[in-house]
Amino acid sequence: MATLIKEETDTKSAAAQLGHSSEEVTDTYYIAKPAQAPDVSDILERLGADPTGRPAPDAHNDAHG
Repeated sequence: MATLIKEETDTKSAAAQLGHSSEEVTDTYYIAKPAQAPDVSDILERLGADPTGRPAPDAHNDAHG
């Protein structure tokens, strides 16, 4: 809700709606932040696939194998 209010108005209005005494609390904990990096999961999935695009038979998702 805080994110929507902020997008339509501002952080001050979002903080007031939620009853926060500080905009900082609202911004830090209640307003969604944009992604820090692009989603490249499809590229990373291909690292574990064989040339035909099928997952490798012994592919593991952790460093402990």
